[in-house]
Amino acid sequence: MSPGWARRIVASAGAGSDDLVLDLGAGRGALTLPLAALGAHVVAVELHAGRAAQLRGRVPDGVTVVEGDVLRIPLPRRAYRVVANPPYDVAAALVRRLTGRGSALMRGDLVLPRWQVNRYLADPPRGFTAQLGRHVPASAFRPPPRNDSAVLVLRRRPRRC
Repeated sequence: MSPGWARRIVASAGAGSDDLVLDLGAGRGALTLPLAALGAHVVAVELHAGRAAQLRGRVPDGVTVVEGDVLRIPLPRRAYRVVANPPYDVAAALVRRLTGRGSALMRGDLVLPRWQVNRYLADPPRGFTAQLGRHVPASAFRPPPRNDSAVLVLRRRPRRC
């Protein structure tokens, strides 16, 4: 993802210095680095060993780089946020995991294919609201995907008493 688009997505997410933020599928750090610049405690997860090693060499203190599968790494037990551009082939399974029973996810800003975002807008995961975030054109990526993407914003619904 281009640096300009990454900065816009991070700015829209509204993460701050008190937040624990996961970047799932961090790649080369397009979202990780702007999140770190905000002062958030960032955990960047990347499956590819070489990319994880490169990212470790680029991130400032306060950023943890984890080499692992986004569908298998332990999720935080305390409240957390996600700002990520996950691999599209595991996005549905990842959303199920992040919004599943026992998850402490409070907000997720996920860059997904636009068709998939539309599906979640029509039928949000239980316990969450779904909102359309920024439109992200295919040209924002190298190489560009076949279709445009968008940011799916998931917010945990307040618990009823």
